[in-house]
Amino acid sequence: MKNLSIRTGLLTLLAFMTLLLLAVSTLGIYAINAGNQSLDVINRIQGVELNSLYQSNADLMRARASGALAVRKIEIGLLDEGAAVTKLAQADVATSQQHLKDFVDAGTVTAQGKALADAVAASFAAYLQQGISPMMDALQKQYTDEYYTVLEGNLSTLAANYAKAVQDFSRYADQVSADRLAQAARNEIQMKVLIGVAVLMTLLMIVLAWQLLRRLLLRPLEGAIGHLQQVAEGDLSQALPATANNELGRLNQALAAMQLALSDSVSQVREASLQIDVGSRELAAGTVHLSQRTEESAASLEQTAASMEQLTATVRLNASNAHQAHQLANSVSDTADRGAEVVCYVMEKMREITHSSDRIADILGVIDGIAFQTNILALNASVEAARAGEQGRGFAVVANEVRTLAGRSATAAKEIRELISESQVRVKEGTDMATQAGETMDEISSEVMRVTALMKEISVASEEQSRGIEQVNQAVTQMDEVAQQNAALVEEASAATQSLEAQSQQLQASMAQFRITTV
Repeated sequence: MKNLSIRTGLLTLLAFMTLLLLAVSTLGIYAINAGNQSLDVINRIQGVELNSLYQSNADLMRARASGALAVRKIEIGLLDEGAAVTKLAQADVATSQQHLKDFVDAGTVTAQGKALADAVAASFAAYLQQGISPMMDALQKQYTDEYYTVLEGNLSTLAANYAKAVQDFSRYADQVSADRLAQAARNEIQMKVLIGVAVLMTLLMIVLAWQLLRRLLLRPLEGAIGHLQQVAEGDLSQALPATANNELGRLNQALAAMQLALSDSVSQVREASLQIDVGSRELAAGTVHLSQRTEESAASLEQTAASMEQLTATVRLNASNAHQAHQLANSVSDTADRGAEVVCYVMEKMREITHSSDRIADILGVIDGIAFQTNILALNASVEAARAGEQGRGFAVVANEVRTLAGRSATAAKEIRELISESQVRVKEGTDMATQAGETMDEISSEVMRVTALMKEISVASEEQSRGIEQVNQAVTQMDEVAQQNAALVEEASAATQSLEAQSQQLQASMAQFRITTV
C-alpha cells in the first residue's frame, strides 16, 4: 500500500466511481423505461381507446337524439327540416363507426382487454345493424310507423348490451391504469432505495478516496511543501525525507537532486559574486582613470580641432591668394606677350625709320648737289650779268638771290644731314634698345610663363592641401565627437560599474541568506 503508485490508486478509484456511476445510470435508465412503458399503456388505454370508444358512444346517442327530433319534425309536417335532421343523424352514425374503428385498430395490451374490445365491437355491430340502421332507413323514408316499430322493438336491449360492453371495457381500462400506477409507485420506491444505497456507496468511496489520497498524495506533498518552504527561506542544509517508491518518491528524488544542484549553484554564485565584487571595484577604479584620460583626450582633440580650423582657414586663404597670383601671373604673361609684340612692332618701325632716313640722306645729297650746281650756275649768271652791263643788272640780282637760296639750301641740307645723322644714331640706339627690350621681354615672357606654371602648381597644391586639411579637420571633428561619445560611454560604464558593484553586494547579501551543507 505504501509503494502504491498514484496513477494506479487514481485509476482504481476512477474505475470504482465509473462502475458506480454506470450502475446508477443503468438503474435510472431502467426506471425511466419502466415509467415510460406504464405511461404509454395508460395513454393508449385512457387517451386513445377509451377516448375513441366514448366518442363513438356519444355519436350514437347524438344520432338517436337527432332521429327523435326528425320524427317530431315529420309528424308536424316539417318534412324538409326532418330530412335535414335525418342527414345529421346519419352523419353522426358514420362518425361513430369511424371512432369505433379507431378503437379496434388501437389494440390492447392484454388478452382480457382484447376480449372486452371484441365484445364492444360485436355489441356495437348488433346495435347498429338491428337498431340504428333500420331506424335511419325509416327516417330517410319518413316512415314514422316503421321508426316507432324499431324503437319499441329490441333496440333497448341492443343499447343495454352495448352500454354494458362499454362499461366493462371502461372498468378494465381503469383497472389497468391503476395497476400500472401502482407498479410505477413500487418502481419509484425501489429506485429511491437503490439511489440511497448508491449514495451511501458513493460516500463510502469518497471517504476511502480521501484516505487513499491523503496517504498517497497529501502527506508526502505536505512534507515536500514544508521542505520547499525551508528552501525558500534559504535553508539548503536539510535533507528531504525518504518516501514511497512512486511518483511522489521520484518527485522527492528530483527535489533532492535540485536542492543539491541549487546548493552547488549557490556556492558557485557566492564565489562568483566575490570575484565580481573585486572585479567591479577594479573596473570602477580603471573606469575612473579612463574617464580622466578620455576627458584629457577630448580636451586635446578640441584644441586640435580649433587649431585645424584656423589652419584650414589659413590654407584656404593661401589657396585663394595662390589662385589670384596665378590669375595675375597669367595677366602679366599676357601683358608681357603684348609688350614683346609692341617691341617687335617698334623695332620694325625703327628699321622703317632708318630706311626712311637713308632715303632722306640720299635726297639731301641730291639737294646738296643741286644747290652746288645752282650756286655755280648763279655764279656764272652773275659773271655773265656783269658782262652784260646795265642790261644784265636785273639778271645779276636774280642770280645773287639764286646763289643766296642755293647757299641757304645747301646750309639747310647740311643741317638736315646732320640732324638725320644724329637721328640715325638715335634710331640705331633705339633699335638696339628695342632689340634688347624685345630680348628682355622674351626673357620676361618665358620667366612669366615659368612663374605662371609654378603659380598654377602652387594653386593646385594649395587646393589639394586645403582639401586634405579639410578632410583632416573633418576627421579631427569626428574624432572629437567620438571622444565625446567615448567620454559619455565611459561615464555610462562608470555608472554601470557602480551599479554592478552595488548589485554584486546585493547578490552577496542575497547569497548570505542561504545555508548550505559544508563537506
